[in-house]
Amino acid sequence: MNEQPNDINFDKTALRKAMTRLRDGIAEEKRALRSAAACRNLSEWMKQHQVNSFMCYIPFRSELDTRYLIEWAWETGVEVSVPRCNPADRSMALYKLESWAGLAAGAYGIMEPDPLQCQPMPDLYVPQLVVTPGLAFDLRGGRLGYGGGYYDRYAERLREDRSVKWLGIAFEDQLVDEIPIQVHDKRMDGIVTEMKVN
Repeated sequence: MNEQPNDINFDKTALRKAMTRLRDGIAEEKRALRSAAACRNLSEWMKQHQVNSFMCYIPFRSELDTRYLIEWAWETGVEVSVPRCNPADRSMALYKLESWAGLAAGAYGIMEPDPLQCQPMPDLYVPQLVVTPGLAFDLRGGRLGYGGGYYDRYAERLREDRSVKWLGIAFEDQLVDEIPIQVHDKRMDGIVTEMKVN
């Protein structure tokens, strides 16, 4: 794991920059191979835990590529929902994704569900699993996100439903010794990498 300061007041902005550079530095071919391996590990975990529905991000820039996982879900009948961001209040609305044709460029240039092509999930819908992106994770469930708070706000919406599992997915390089957690930060139930499910 990568070493990093244990000071609770460490500079998140600096760490975000450092972890972005690190992730960007992984060669594209290696990123593809390692993404596929991480998605295989997660699909095996999902089969073992009988997960029939999950929420998943669409990869952007050098993020771990979840398209392998999404295509596996389509092939096996597992329901996939994808978030659409609302920058006005930094909330996310979920849509069922059944093909890549359902995506269009949305907030921040990220591919998101096109409301004209995808079915919105009901307000009370709760996925069994939330596959969560991040710039860094620790093995105690700490997550360093991108600073927008979208996933923390979504977690707040689901706070009464303890059946939902939250798994971070990342390259092994993105694991650090410790990420200080604040009260509003959502702690992961586990971390999936190309090596294993922690």
